[in-house]
Parts: sequence; C-alpha cells; structure tokens
Amino acid sequence: MRIREGDEWRTAFHTTQGHYEYLVMPFGLTNAPAVFQALINEVFQEILNKYVIAYIDNILVYSASFEEHVHHVRAVLSRLQRNQL
Repeated sequence: MRIREGDEWRTAFHTTQGHYEYLVMPFGLTNAPAVFQALINEVFQEILNKYVIAYIDNILVYSASFEEHVHHVRAVLSRLQRNQL
C-alpha cells in the first residue's frame, strides 16, 4: 500500500548508508497489518467464506472439484491483479 504523498518523512530512518523514507507501507508500522487486512477484506468481500479465507497475506482457496478450483483460483488471481496486489 502506498504511503500518502507528503507523509513519507514519517517513516524516515538513517543508517551509515544514508537517509531512507518508505514509499509503501512496511509491516513494521503499528497499524500496517490492520490496514492491509481491511484492504484484503474489501478486495475479496463478495467471495470471502464462499471459497476464500484470507488472513493478512495468507489466502486459502477451497473447492469441491478440480474444475471448480481452477475457476476459483483464477478469480482470486484476477482480483489480486486488478488491485495491484
């Protein structure tokens, strides 16, 4: 997830190699897991608990048959791609 433009300085740190600011949210930030989970829930809201269970970056796809599973996996990958995840 992109950090809001102008707020990058809030993630700044300095090392012997230089000064760095995150452009995307690292999981080390306090609210990062909750924010990411909310995004995942939004992306999969129509199919959650129908054939998808998602927790943070773990996505479980379950199906009754191989053919159905292929369809479900493609639907999940399509949603991830559409949302640039």
